[in-house]
Amino acid sequence: MAPSIYAAQTAADLEALSAGQGGLRVLAQLEAQERDNPASRWSYRHLIAYRLLTRPETPILEAFKDHEDQCPVCRPNEPCSQKLDYAKTQALEEDACLKQLAWRPESEIMRLPDGFFWNALAQLGRNGPTYVNYSTAVDGSSFPIPASSPSEFELSAENLEKHEELRIKPDDATVHLVKCFLQYALNLCLLQDSENTGKEVRLRPDRRMGKARIAGVEGISAEDDGGICLVTRQLFEWEATHPYLAVLEAKRAFQYLHYNTRNGNTKPIVSNETLAQYLGEAVITWKANWRLINQDVFLIAASHTYLRIVHFHFGSDYEECIDATSEDAQRALVDNPTKDTCVRMQATEWCNIATVSGRQAALCNILALLRWHKAQGVQIP
Repeated sequence: MAPSIYAAQTAADLEALSAGQGGLRVLAQLEAQERDNPASRWSYRHLIAYRLLTRPETPILEAFKDHEDQCPVCRPNEPCSQKLDYAKTQALEEDACLKQLAWRPESEIMRLPDGFFWNALAQLGRNGPTYVNYSTAVDGSSFPIPASSPSEFELSAENLEKHEELRIKPDDATVHLVKCFLQYALNLCLLQDSENTGKEVRLRPDRRMGKARIAGVEGISAEDDGGICLVTRQLFEWEATHPYLAVLEAKRAFQYLHYNTRNGNTKPIVSNETLAQYLGEAVITWKANWRLINQDVFLIAASHTYLRIVHFHFGSDYEECIDATSEDAQRALVDNPTKDTCVRMQATEWCNIATVSGRQAALCNILALLRWHKAQGVQIP
């Protein structure tokens, strides 16, 4: 069966999880090796010690409150603050069967309008199965599976072997696909007045390593897979003046699936280890760049053809808590009811960009992310 997924939503939930880990409540209680680990090696225990609270996933993040009134994708005939090239947007919303793309010659796909994106999508459909055969996915059941509520399952031995063909594919294939999608959304769909403003929102293709001092430990590190940045035109070049509008974190194909027997839809289940890596990436990015980022980090999580936006909001006293170097000092802060020492996380539902609805949902969230930053005072064109 799939493992129990971390789901602390309140301080009381966090205390209950702490009891199950021998009373682990603060960073100083982690083993020395755990405290030194880079974000890529964070674990379930880090989720507790770093005081993560989660909220239920939603199609659009709660932070993006203006979506209903300002989304140019959902309201193409209404006045909105963002302008789109609707020919490009409609092309992105055209149906494209991933299996059919995978069998077409690459030279033919690249000659399609915006073939760079469709070819990146096709690459993940080649050399192995694209979808798992669910007929043996639940022990003792056959397809269709009779049930009245969604169920979670671990892949059977037969399907796990097939699924490993996806998991061993390099992360680079997923990274490339997501980067192509972001370029399509930012450079083709969205119309930016970059010529007059001297500013542009772009894909940040380069990986960036961040290092931070946490609880007295120097050099705790995290490396992203790129992201979305704001660039400003200088005399002879464009300079990234805000490299962290969103950071990208891509993983190999998911290990666990959620299968909804009512509608036949599937979605990835994020393991505790992967969630801990997301948290580590956010904490270190925020700690190393807090003057620029303030209290919020947005992470684009990707796995195979799926992506979602994850929002981390850091409590007003969180920095003081993770700067404290002794267990007593940390305990005093987390026990103080007037202190906000938690980090809160909410994620969108997974968007499968191999589907029309998935690409549309992902585009809506990317545009909403830019509007959110502009409302915070970032000079988004």
